[in-house]
Order: sequence, then structure tokens, then C-alpha cells
Amino acid sequence: MDVIGTVVAFFGVLIVLVLVHELGHFLVAKRAGITVEEFGVGFPPRIASVMRGGTRYSLNWIPLGGFVRMLGEDGDVEERRLREKGLTDAEVEHAMAGAFNRRPIWVRLAVLLAGVLMNFLLAAVLFAVALSMPQLVGGGPLTVTEVQADSPAEGNLEIGDVIFGADGQTFELTSELTSYIAERDGTAVALDVERAGERIEVEVVPRSVTVEQRRAGIGPVGFSFEPERMVEAPPQASGPIEAAWMGTTTTAEIAVQIPGGLADTVAGLIGLNPDAAADARGPIGIAQETGRVLGAPLAFQLGFVGLLSVNLAVLNVLPFPPLDGGRIAVVLLEAVRRRKLPAEREAIIYLAGFAVLIALVILISIQDIQRLITGG
Repeated sequence: MDVIGTVVAFFGVLIVLVLVHELGHFLVAKRAGITVEEFGVGFPPRIASVMRGGTRYSLNWIPLGGFVRMLGEDGDVEERRLREKGLTDAEVEHAMAGAFNRRPIWVRLAVLLAGVLMNFLLAAVLFAVALSMPQLVGGGPLTVTEVQADSPAEGNLEIGDVIFGADGQTFELTSELTSYIAERDGTAVALDVERAGERIEVEVVPRSVTVEQRRAGIGPVGFSFEPERMVEAPPQASGPIEAAWMGTTTTAEIAVQIPGGLADTVAGLIGLNPDAAADARGPIGIAQETGRVLGAPLAFQLGFVGLLSVNLAVLNVLPFPPLDGGRIAVVLLEAVRRRKLPAEREAIIYLAGFAVLIALVILISIQDIQRLITGG
């Protein structure tokens, strides 16, 4: 995929994911009677805009998603400005009637959670559609393309080996062969291998691997491969109800795994566990992966966007300012204290959180650039 196509695809996916997120905030805020001052596609400077129903809908130059600006979401800043302009108490109260910070706690929480829920919903729909489509899977013999060090494959398999079967059995699909091998951890498996034009039998003992190891690319035998051909397999879901259920459960399973992976990444970035951050991807790395996915089947592309949507949802719900989760934490703190935080203190919290967030993005982006330079 060329660079321009990759960049366009990356920004296209980013805009969709962020706009879906912001649409959740927008719809619930409107429903709750909160004054939404602007719904923007992209970020300023502004290209064009139109006013409808008291809200400005704008198209902006910087294609990094979008935003919703609500009256009163910055605390009492607007109220203070109105008073500085000389408005009376009655005039200020009238102007701030639709302010976000004047709404009950449960309404503000609903607005803040709506974006996260929309991303979860989008992911579930995308996974459901992908699982309803015929799958392109590997078929026929598989060719070894890499042998991992310190693995059962090392010393037994060689790059270029063609594996036809195992324990005297042949398999139509590549996944059937790899599943057969994976299920026999700790047991010797005899592989039917062609090497340099000669058919030989190679014995390996698959190892047991965890979900985290699989995510890191560590397999039961420890080799990479390419199938002989791609074949079309039936959809994994047999109907819309099963697809919806599988899409939802897939979303939930991925969401549960993300916090642990994120904690490992942060530990790696600050030097507590250097190896843990090796597979982390920032904006540059995600753009690279987006370019690679464009050449894949549609079902895989939908699954990839669904995965990004789940990640965006989970990251946003974490109690870290200035993400939605951080704002939710501030609202809950107000509920416990039974009074609002001073606007200055709230601003400091968000600014400090934003600085830490940018620092993490920069650290991960440095890894992405190093990976680009080294071809990783």
C-alpha cells in the first residue's frame, strides 16, 4: 500500500471512530436538553459551518476526528465570563439554563458514557458483520517461513520446509492442522515434511502457551508459515442472532484483555519491564497496520476497525484525565463531596493528565519511528 493511500485510510478510520464516539455524546446531550454549542467534523481552523437548532455544525481542516462542545462542560468558566460582562444574576441563570454542569449527576454521567457505549456498539456490529461473511482461510500444505529461537521447532524444522500433515493425517484447512498440533502440548507429534524435494518425518513436542504469549506471536511449536492457497470457508455465524451474540461476546472478550496489556505497555515505557512495550503501537504504528489491512479481505478489515473501536472505548473509560473516564471520576468525586470542584483545580487536573497522555504518545511514537527505520 502506498504512503498516500495509507495516510488517507488511517485518517478515514480515525474520523469514523471518533465521530461515532462524539455522536454518542451529542445525541444524549441533546436528549437531556443540554445546550450543544458546536458539533465539529475535524478540528479548527474551520472550513465551513451552519447553524441548526441552536447548534453550529462545522467542517474543519485538521482531520483528527471531531468534537462536541457543550455549554458548561468547562465548569463555571462561562458563568464567570458572563458575570464579568456585567450580566445580572437572572440573566446569567437564563443563559446557563442548558449548561452541562447544571444537570444532575446521573445525566452528566450518561452523556460522558455515551461515547464509550457507541464505540462498543460499533465494534459489536462490525464483528457481527465480519462473522456473517464467508471467511478466506489457508488451505493445503503450509510452508515454513520463520523458525523462532528456543522453540520446539528450532533444530527440527527449517525455512522452506513444506508440512503436509501430522501423525499420518492430512488436513484440508491450515487451521485444522495447527489446531491439531496445538491440542497436543507435551506430546510428540510426527510431521509429514517435504525438504529439498524429499519427504521425511519430523518429530516435534508442542509446548503449552498462554493467551498473552499467543498475542506476542509465540506459538506451540514456534514457526511462521504461509498456506499453499486461500480457500473460502462458511461464515462462523449461522444467522443474524448468532452473529449479534458472537459480535457482542467478541467485543467483551477483547475489552477485558486491554487494561492488562495497557498496564504492561506503560510499565515497559517507564523501564519497569522493557520487553512489554515492544509490541505497543502509537498513531504511526496504527497507520502502518491500517495500510497493511487494506490489502486483506473485507471481513478482516471490518474486524480490524472493530478492534480499534474497542480499544478507543476502553481507553476512554479509564479514570485518567482528560479522557471521558477522568471526567466521570471528577463528576463522581463531586457527588461524594456534595459540592463542585473549583474550576481552577479541575483545569489543573485535566492539564496534568493531558501532559502525561501526550508524553506516553510521544514515547510510543518514538518506538514506531524506530520500527519504521529498522523495517520492523
